[in-house]
Amino acid sequence: MGELKQMFDEVAPPSPAVLAAGRERLLDRAREGGHRPLRPRRSRGLLVVSLAGAAAVTAGAVVVATHGPGGDGPGRMRTVSAHDVLTRAAAVARLEPELRPRADQYLYIRSVVAWGPGKVAPEKRPGQETRERWLSVDGSKPGLQRVPCRRQRAKPCTSPIPIADKSQPVPRTDSYMWMVKHLPGLLDYWRPQLRHPLPPEESDRPYGSWSWYGIGDIVGGYLPPKLRAQVFEFLSDVPGVRVDEHATDALGRPGIGLSKDSEGARLELVFDRSTYRFLGDHYLDLTPHPEGGDPTDEPDSGAGEERTTVLKVGVADRPAGRG
Repeated sequence: MGELKQMFDEVAPPSPAVLAAGRERLLDRAREGGHRPLRPRRSRGLLVVSLAGAAAVTAGAVVVATHGPGGDGPGRMRTVSAHDVLTRAAAVARLEPELRPRADQYLYIRSVVAWGPGKVAPEKRPGQETRERWLSVDGSKPGLQRVPCRRQRAKPCTSPIPIADKSQPVPRTDSYMWMVKHLPGLLDYWRPQLRHPLPPEESDRPYGSWSWYGIGDIVGGYLPPKLRAQVFEFLSDVPGVRVDEHATDALGRPGIGLSKDSEGARLELVFDRSTYRFLGDHYLDLTPHPEGGDPTDEPDSGAGEERTTVLKVGVADRPAGRG
């Protein structure tokens, strides 16, 4: 870990926010025109949504108590909408410290992932683990992931994160540098679709249509403060977002959740109730997986429910454990 530089807490202690490989997922989702893959992104470690407190979920706003003028005792009740939460989250995001990684470096992400069992997989045992990832800033080099070994959970195991398409020019479309360059334009391109979705014949072309599942996921990764704020502002205009005042993140901390159902699943973004800092996300399957839909031996595979919180984000010259 000595190579890690400019390390900072993505979420103030003891808080964490959601994982950062969302870059890759957004691109995958966009290229698919918003179609949900057979096995949603659990292998990368991230996401989430909770059925707890479902009775408190409304179609677009919740009533929360505010403190009195001196911060002591209850104050007045006020309604908080999804637009309010995301607008305030954008303002908070702009104040975050900024990493400035070089093209030849790696983004380092340490996260906690909690899973299962979910309504569609009641037989799946709940679990939790810490994961570490090193992602090439420009996508020119393979990454690395470290997780608890599957047979000896107390022992860490590492595995490479291969380059998805070596024929692509650098920076590749699953990289931080590509996202920083192109995401602002994509947000502008997608904004009219919030009220006027593309016709079916156009929605499947690359970057043709956006999805809450895809673009909501990207905020779990590292983005420069200004760009993260732009994503929250984009999401603040999305209609039909539900607000849950009893949401929790992967560490069980209470928050305000914003969710939408799509393609048989639900993705909820969780924010701190007081500061509106992004805490993490919660993914929930709403329909059973097709038989054979999870051909992996990962402990969270097919769990049907997963929460992810990012603990640390930093910059490294090379993955730890590699000379």
